[in-house]
Amino acid sequence: TGSSGSGLNQISSPTGLYIDSNNNLYIGDTGSFRVIQQSLSITTNAPSGTIVAGTSGTSGNSSFLNLFSTGVRYLFVDSSQNLYVADTYNNRVMRWASGASSGLMVAGDGTFGSTLNQVYSPYGIWVDSSSNIFVAEYQLHRVTKWAPGATAGIIVAGFTASAGNTTNKLASPAGLYYDEANQDLYIANSATSTSTVMKWHVGDLNGTVVAGLAGTYGSTATQLKSPMGITLDKWNNLYVADRSNSRVQLFCSGT
Repeated sequence: TGSSGSGLNQISSPTGLYIDSNNNLYIGDTGSFRVIQQSLSITTNAPSGTIVAGTSGTSGNSSFLNLFSTGVRYLFVDSSQNLYVADTYNNRVMRWASGASSGLMVAGDGTFGSTLNQVYSPYGIWVDSSSNIFVAEYQLHRVTKWAPGATAGIIVAGFTASAGNTTNKLASPAGLYYDEANQDLYIANSATSTSTVMKWHVGDLNGTVVAGLAGTYGSTATQLKSPMGITLDKWNNLYVADRSNSRVQLFCSGT
């Protein structure tokens, strides 16, 4: 409606967004501690959505109903309409089955730390066709992969708690995209001093910079500054939410 609130036709401080294969829009409604689902077949000026995760007006980590007040940053919906939420400040990834009234913790244990059974400030998430979950851990400068039912992840990019500009390191990874056909992870290094997007083939020890210039930042067409969200189109062109430059950059495939 353009006004903040907790009604089903209102949202408050929205962050994460995702559109599924059925043309449903999912909104991380951070200010109301919930995720809203809204069909894009809109016929009114103030459409009402449906709460599909969290509890309106309630934050916390004691219940799998609740999401932390500033933590709904990145979302993912798989082909079975399961909703995955990077619950950043509760240090966990949650999954809500379609129609479920409560969620299940599927990565991390709800505490921060650097062991492989923990995730520390999860940002970007991706779920492949085998239900493996990839998690960009902002504070630990790594991406971990969690097999279905696993109690610990494995590192597939970066080093734990070691940031840098070299091709074997990440720096505050945020946005994440997985090209499953080619087994390539695209990772946005959001640390201002790094400001790049890397392509990292799963199983490799090093990645390749595909957007931005390692070790520098700026506003020219070849530079980024604190990139966050990323996505690819069907031609493998890369789109980057260049946060501190207040723009979206397009990097054509092969350039």
